[in-house]
Amino acid sequence: MSIVKALVSKGNKKLPKKTWIFNSGAATDCPSRKLGLCQAGSLCYAMKAEKMYPKVLPYRRKQFQITQTVDPKAFALHLLAESKRSTKNPMRAFRFNESGDFVNQAQLDWFTAVCRVLKSKRVSCYGYTARTDLDLSRLLKVATVQVSNDLHGWIEQGANRFKMVDEPSPLHLECAGDCRICKLCQTQKGKIIQVEQH
Repeated sequence: MSIVKALVSKGNKKLPKKTWIFNSGAATDCPSRKLGLCQAGSLCYAMKAEKMYPKVLPYRRKQFQITQTVDPKAFALHLLAESKRSTKNPMRAFRFNESGDFVNQAQLDWFTAVCRVLKSKRVSCYGYTARTDLDLSRLLKVATVQVSNDLHGWIEQGANRFKMVDEPSPLHLECAGDCRICKLCQTQKGKIIQVEQH
């Protein structure tokens, strides 16, 4: 599964190297924007990267293909095996959907199956979705989930509301903008986490 290894990032400018990242797809193809569920719209930072850097869009589309063709348990076991071999940056957390979003319930369930295996090996799983129209209940049992809207009562069931604001309120938690110094999205449940528009 060398192609899988090539399509998993180990950290970035905002995430520590021990947080491994895998997306459901590209921001360009994001179903949430088309459904009117995304709060970012034209401000989507993930889409900006796909426009600025030619290799980003095909890379994320290949990630989508993995979710359609590779068994989720096999994928998770491959990640764990890679983590064992990685002496410098073993996987301590698995971050899903830094770009794009779940295309349907089947893909969401694929990520749930991945997180179930990883959680059993003490890997923290977390990520973001605007697909509050899908059933998040099983995913919430194995991952910390940030949602972009208040629809369907997922916050009361343990999801965090990741809310874009012009100016943060002192009444709610605030995103530090750097996951190397903050773990709110991994540790909090049922909270509003504000992020300044950028």
